[in-house]
Amino acid sequence: MAAATYTLEDFIADLDRITREETSPEIITERAAPLLGRLVENPGAIPTRYLRAPASQRGRYMLHRAPRFNVTSVIWRPGDRAGAHDHRTWGVIGVIANEIEETRYRVGEGAGGHARLDVLRVMHHKPGDVSRLVPGDEVHAMHNTTGRDTVEIHVYGRDLAGLQRKTWADDGTETPLVSPKYLNC
Repeated sequence: MAAATYTLEDFIADLDRITREETSPEIITERAAPLLGRLVENPGAIPTRYLRAPASQRGRYMLHRAPRFNVTSVIWRPGDRAGAHDHRTWGVIGVIANEIEETRYRVGEGAGGHARLDVLRVMHHKPGDVSRLVPGDEVHAMHNTTGRDTVEIHVYGRDLAGLQRKTWADDGTETPLVSPKYLNC
């Protein structure tokens, strides 16, 4: 007998249960990461329209919005990048298609009012890989270094649309970051 396919609805139900039982970002992401891994192994669980980006822009779609977590689909076009930025919440990110480069940073005090960005690690995530973000280890940069679209599922403990966050230039200059709306809402 074949194993049942893990669906987006299954994932949402499991996350709802986990976030009702737990408040620790470490425990939530530890429990959610393998479930997201199961979900991204089944791209058919995500409606096809949320796996493609509009011409010349990154795709960013809300798949599920709830008080304790949101599930989104993000499509990185070839060469797309997001510089060092924070999230102000826990998160798990799983790759469905292609690959993505993620650089994690520790932000410290630098000279002249600029931050110092210490690279902690650089990771190359492939399909099925899941990255965990917890406060204190959630400042990262993302870069699609390939010539194809990269498709990911992002899950966060807060809605990032409109959330006041920070981004840092390579020289440590800090600027406000407000995430834009999702393309479908």
